[in-house]
Amino acid sequence: MLDFLKRVYAFPFVAGTWVWLSLSGMFAYPYFYITGFNPKQLRYFLYFQGRVLQTAILFASAFYKKKIKKALPSQPSILIANHPCTYDTFLFFDFGIKDLVCIAKGWPFKIPIYGNFIKKAGYINTDNATSAQIIEQVKERFKEGLHVAIFPEGHRSLTTGRFHLLAFEISIKTESPLVPFVIKGLGQMLAPGEIFARWAKIEYVQLDSVDCKKFKGMPAGNLRMAQYVKNEIIKELEREN
Repeated sequence: MLDFLKRVYAFPFVAGTWVWLSLSGMFAYPYFYITGFNPKQLRYFLYFQGRVLQTAILFASAFYKKKIKKALPSQPSILIANHPCTYDTFLFFDFGIKDLVCIAKGWPFKIPIYGNFIKKAGYINTDNATSAQIIEQVKERFKEGLHVAIFPEGHRSLTTGRFHLLAFEISIKTESPLVPFVIKGLGQMLAPGEIFARWAKIEYVQLDSVDCKKFKGMPAGNLRMAQYVKNEIIKELEREN
């Protein structure tokens, strides 16, 4: 019964947001089409949409939403996080990061309207691309002053799963800082495979940036870096709020 009440409470906030995202995307599409899908305008539009969703999460959590923020490195960086929920992709916008693109598998690029938005905004599709090709695309985004986000688990999971090494390989080969973020509570709000959200306490934590130079030149440096970062994320997940 308690779980049902939690879902009833959260439903109008989250459902209303998805209606907003759908309708606003449809109405905005002609404008972007006419203006040639300007990448910066699209990124700022996506940022605004992300802030709308974060506001809905704030209400769905009954204001039990906490954020620990630190200064980002001065240079474009690789941003990573654990991945317990569909809403995770909007995490970085809650930290005020506008100049951002994500690395993702091919399916988000097939979403009606928004798939074209993220493609034109400069998001990077990993399907049928080698790591070398992806790294070259990341370098181009860095030249534009953009941060690049990736979820190293590659899929949603309530427990922190195996980290793929791409994010850490990119960091080492481009000599760019890597900034880990930790998501707590979103997996309880909307677990993988579920449709209806429920009330839950939410916390986002930005950890200290990781200097890739500590791992460059080491045997299996990208693997060692991945293990180190994963352990830091797990330690934060296990820490009492």
